[in-house]
Amino acid sequence: MKRYELKDLEIKKTLGIGAFGRIRLVKLKSHTSNEKVQTFALKCLSKKSIVENGLQDHVLNEKNIMGELNHPFILKYYCSMQDDKYIYFLLEVLLGGELFKSLRAETQFPERWSRFYAASVLLAFCQIHARKIAYRDLKPENLVMDSKGYLKVVDFGLAKKLEGGKTWTLCGTPDYLAPEVILNEGHDWAVDYWALGVLIFEMTTGSPPFYADDPMEVYEKILSGHVSTPSHFSRSLSDLVRKLLKTYQSKRLGRTKGGTSTVMKHKWFSGFDWDALSEKKLEVPIKPIVEDAQDASNFDEYPEDDSDIVSRSY
Repeated sequence: MKRYELKDLEIKKTLGIGAFGRIRLVKLKSHTSNEKVQTFALKCLSKKSIVENGLQDHVLNEKNIMGELNHPFILKYYCSMQDDKYIYFLLEVLLGGELFKSLRAETQFPERWSRFYAASVLLAFCQIHARKIAYRDLKPENLVMDSKGYLKVVDFGLAKKLEGGKTWTLCGTPDYLAPEVILNEGHDWAVDYWALGVLIFEMTTGSPPFYADDPMEVYEKILSGHVSTPSHFSRSLSDLVRKLLKTYQSKRLGRTKGGTSTVMKHKWFSGFDWDALSEKKLEVPIKPIVEDAQDASNFDEYPEDDSDIVSRSY
């Protein structure tokens, strides 16, 4: 794989801001006027913040997991770089925007749209879980569309390789936390199938199944074991959501015998063309407008930070 260096990149604009830095649209500097414009996303992580929060192993883990995965529905990782202040991950740029933004604009999706996006996540899970990796951060904000409207799973900051069974870290988004995480019982990639149930519910209704203003109230609802599906859900969708939102990990669809394929074979996906999706030959529900490789209009505007990489030239 080709190695890139910071001096090869021209900084364009900020696509997003996280706890320890920002993600920027960058362009590969061209040497000739007729050379095709090539753009990437550059994740900039502050070394100072990483050290202050004791997250050195965490960042290394994220890099290693991204480097291990290679799938059409998983964000592509190219390489890492560093300077005095930052660690950089050079990533594929997805200019179609977050699924979260599209969901808010539409309020809720029809079932066939939710099916398309859930299927994309399941195909990504096939590779992630086969490598005994728990993703642990599924939510609409971490599903981003490419310029053609196909979905990719992004942000592996909470992902964990589980060589020896379970892990006990409390992490994730309150609305998406599985009962075993809240109860600190130890968890594995079964949490991802719980989160998939929450995601499908949220896509098809506009809000997650255990929503409340207070996180403690959210946790109480999650631990109650009660899932109420709306009347507009088809019978097969209600059945799938209930089977994914099983309190006991060992009984949760996806973590039962057969793994991811048992979810893919559920009646709700009956007749779905998995091969056409894998080959990106299906019609996408939402076709984003992307003018060219530098069009970041599907992302929010962020103030640029003069202390960051943008102020320095290489």
